Amino acid sequence: MEHKITWSMIIINIVVFELVFSMPGSLFDQTFDTLDFSWEDSLQLWRWFTSLFLHVNASHIFFNMLALYFFGRVLEDQLSGRQWLSIYFVSGIAGSLVYGLTNTMPAVGASGCIFGLMGAAMFLKPKEMIRIYVFPLPLGLIAIMYMLSQVALAVMPSTGAGIAYMAHIGGLVAGSGLMLFYRPKEVVKGFLVMVVLLAILLILAPVFGLIVGVGQIILGVFDFIVGLALYGMAKLLLSWIWVLIL
Repeated sequence: MEHKITWSMIIINIVVFELVFSMPGSLFDQTFDTLDFSWEDSLQLWRWFTSLFLHVNASHIFFNMLALYFFGRVLEDQLSGRQWLSIYFVSGIAGSLVYGLTNTMPAVGASGCIFGLMGAAMFLKPKEMIRIYVFPLPLGLIAIMYMLSQVALAVMPSTGAGIAYMAHIGGLVAGSGLMLFYRPKEVVKGFLVMVVLLAILLILAPVFGLIVGVGQIILGVFDFIVGLALYGMAKLLLSWIWVLIL
């Protein structure tokens, strides 16, 4: 199987989601209380890792795993397994750190890891065409749109209550920094390409906005279908595995 690390990480996240969402209510709440991340509990070191594998709902994991699929595969073709994993986990931990320093609420999710992968990939392969919004667009262009949106939403927290935008930014910076360490010459070349892509985005913003808008509508349909499947499987597990255990 190609892209074994990317697929393995996707499978692990989905399995954890199914197990957690199949738990009876009290055990479900206890699991999040024990494994999520907050600065208050940051000395409980396991939380820095366990929180990266928890997701609050089906949409949360669907969009994270979709991005992991696209950005993770690009990087896996270019880096060693150790480098890939270092970017994934260092970015996730960095995202939690930045979030914890700016917010007191608990946080979960692989978003910091994903943004780290994107931060690395956008400099290494900015011209790579991917279909994260269904229609093919350059990876660097998608990364720029993500970056601009996250910064804008981070400074307007009322527009995204409950979403850890600072964790996204922290992961993005960490992933970009690691890629600069691993491949400095390629990052410089990638940066120049990103500048050109930014200029193109500014000129053709309405066109790309339309493409992304249509793509998001289509993704919304897939999100709904995947959500039904994930929750259905969790309910099936609840009526089987936890009955036997408890």
